[in-house]
Amino acid sequence: MKSDRKILVVDDQTGVRSLLRIILQDAGYEVIAVGNGLDALRKVEELNPPLVLMDVRMPGLDGFQAMERMLKINHDIKVVLMTAYSDEALIQRALEQGAIDYLTKPFDVYELRKRIDTLWETVIEESRWNKSPEREGNLRVCNS
Repeated sequence: MKSDRKILVVDDQTGVRSLLRIILQDAGYEVIAVGNGLDALRKVEELNPPLVLMDVRMPGLDGFQAMERMLKINHDIKVVLMTAYSDEALIQRALEQGAIDYLTKPFDVYELRKRIDTLWETVIEESRWNKSPEREGNLRVCNS
């Protein structure tokens, strides 16, 4: 497991957190799991995970509120919201407010892994490459 493949899982249901931990660890990710939005904010400040999987409906700070605060802490963090409701308005709101994707529960284990792997490769790795000093150096060389 590579420590740079860190994912924060936020869900108030212990069973969902446990299932996601198993699935994602088996796929080679380091998983940090918490049960509420406030703990998620603390982990974002402490560990700066590149990707967050977060439930929309949680007691206290819900997924939308927590995502808004996370993006203020680190505007580069990528958030995937999870919901048991396949409501188009809710999904649209999630994407408009900064989520890069959404997952509806219950989710298919294989589809979940495939989507997270694809997001990691296309969004996280691309974002890291765009910020890397190697890329900037290559661009300067190409433009000189």
